[in-house]
Amino acid sequence: MAKAWDPFKEISKFQEKINKKIDVLFSEYKKPFSNIRHSNDFVSVEVKLPGIEKRDKVVIDADYTKLIIGAKNKNGNERYYRVIYLPPGLDIERAKADFKDNLLKIHIPKSRLKRKIKIK
Repeated sequence: MAKAWDPFKEISKFQEKINKKIDVLFSEYKKPFSNIRHSNDFVSVEVKLPGIEKRDKVVIDADYTKLIIGAKNKNGNERYYRVIYLPPGLDIERAKADFKDNLLKIHIPKSRLKRKIKIK
């Protein structure tokens, strides 16, 4: 008997392939330590970026599924790259970030909109 097609398994395999290609592309970059905390109202992400100061380049790209964080100091000898996958239900439009003492803090509130689906 043939196996049933599992689209989620296929998507997972595809995501793994993409992640491996990204890792190779950014292999010269360090992967910084990160910490993610959940509360009832928000998700907090902290990323340590040793050797990076406020005057250096720190870039955050965000969508509703992930944060992409890149950082490089002026000398170019400290470079970081990290992808952090986010849980569903966050209001990324109201996210705030702060960078102080080599620590990037990103605060993302949970969405206030809860959609209920009626079953008829």
